[in-house]
Amino acid sequence: MIGPTVKYERFLAMRMLLRAHRQRFIPLVAWLSVAGVALGVASLIIVLSVHDGFEDDLRKKITAMSAHIWLQPLDGARQNVFRTLELVRKTPGVESAGCYLPRQALLQSRGGTTGAVLFGLDGAAAGKVVGLAPHLKAGRMADFSGSAPEIVLGAELAMVLGAGPGDRVVIITAGGRGSETTPRMLSARVTGVFEVGMYEYDAHTAYLPIGALRKLVPAGGETGVMVKTSDFYRANETSARIQAVSGPGWVSRDWLSLNRNLFFAIRVEKLVMFVILLTIVTVAAFNITSSLIMTVMEKTRAIGIMNALGMPAARLGRIFVLQGILVGSAGIAAGILFGLAICGIIALYPIKMPGGGSVYYLTYLPVQVNWLMSLVVVPAAAFALCVVSALYPARQATRLDPLEAIHYE
Repeated sequence: MIGPTVKYERFLAMRMLLRAHRQRFIPLVAWLSVAGVALGVASLIIVLSVHDGFEDDLRKKITAMSAHIWLQPLDGARQNVFRTLELVRKTPGVESAGCYLPRQALLQSRGGTTGAVLFGLDGAAAGKVVGLAPHLKAGRMADFSGSAPEIVLGAELAMVLGAGPGDRVVIITAGGRGSETTPRMLSARVTGVFEVGMYEYDAHTAYLPIGALRKLVPAGGETGVMVKTSDFYRANETSARIQAVSGPGWVSRDWLSLNRNLFFAIRVEKLVMFVILLTIVTVAAFNITSSLIMTVMEKTRAIGIMNALGMPAARLGRIFVLQGILVGSAGIAAGILFGLAICGIIALYPIKMPGGGSVYYLTYLPVQVNWLMSLVVVPAAAFALCVVSALYPARQATRLDPLEAIHYE
């Protein structure tokens, strides 16, 4: 409940702030302060929302056509992959798991030749871990439960090869043992084309049944286990459990550790942008300081009279602090509304990115509002700056000598 003293202080603060001044530029500076705070808060909300949207979109695309955890045999290790697969499936946090076999190869068709990363998958890996079907753009899925030479290409890869569903491509890999390298070739029929929207996958990745890829891999090519977790944000915890049950002959890596540097760079950039854009609010806070100092100079006589009538210095100082709070609060409220409105417009009418997924990993500018940052952290930081900016003018007002202030004019 607001007491009469607080109401009186707020009344005087509002009166000094809104009443006409002899110096007409003082209200103008106050309005510029409100606009500056609003611009800073809105800029922070928009930029942080775009950063969060980019990070979330990138995270989803990285895990959309990839496993959350990769379990690979160590070099030279001979392991029973099927026994390990059963142990992994029983591990807490694992939603599904399947076998995979990676291989680098050249793909050749009538349209051209290019390099690609091939993944041989079994039925469980293709259907439940990778989840190819939702991203299929044309054609049909290959029969990953068999060993027929069928292949599914990324959209950009298919375009470079000039191949589509029904066409045939030749897979060329280096084979042999020891120092001998004998090329191995396999003709495979394209059954489908997928598109995930991430250039690295669409341009360099192809999937085929693991039984078909084994025809190209010499003895010693080791099969690994790919895992989809129930919560990919906690994949590192599940990875540690899998490492414990799989034994020393295997190494487990989760998608977070494989992309740690990328997401660390994004978070550092987000922090830097927060600090840089906070300087806009700081500049607006300096405007509040200058407008309040000019108000103190103009209202010197009124301040002296209130001092002479016995108003405590603390109450007098709070009047000017309240003016800074009122200006800052108006700017913060306007900035929140403006920033959220812009984020809503971007979400409804996405902005197309130049170069698409080949440059920025995404085709449209993403936006995801972090309500904690937008409604708590950013307003709190701006509010603190506005309060601090009002302390010096308030201190100057309390230090005025009543006699000199009354005879000022």
